[in-house]
Amino acid sequence: MELRRPRRPVPTIPIVSLIDILVILLIFFIATTTFRRNKTHVKIALPESKGMGAAAPVQEVRTSITITKDKDILLDGELVAEGGLEEALKALRAARPGAKLELEADTDAALGVLVKVWDALRGAGYSINEVPARIQRAGEGG
Repeated sequence: MELRRPRRPVPTIPIVSLIDILVILLIFFIATTTFRRNKTHVKIALPESKGMGAAAPVQEVRTSITITKDKDILLDGELVAEGGLEEALKALRAARPGAKLELEADTDAALGVLVKVWDALRGAGYSINEVPARIQRAGEGG
């Protein structure tokens, strides 16, 4: 008479297939992640508006043209001479034809500099209607 029960095989966990699944998930997360660029080039005070509606969420990355209160013009964070802006915009359009622009101007920026930027945009082949100005609403930080 046999009192011992026959041994059952110990179940094994297929680690190789789990590693395959983890690698696929890692690739998926890397491919679907969007990276934001921090705009810490220049600190400017954007003008505020109380009458504007809620700002629509930004869905596309735009190249910024920044005008500081010291009349400096920056194209995507790099200082550009006032007379060389049109050539820089033409070079940008040749390098990246689908690039979209946005205008960021300090509250104390001179109107004359803004007009020169608009002239440079027209000279480079951009329509002013295609270049939105970012306006900060009253009470919002940023």
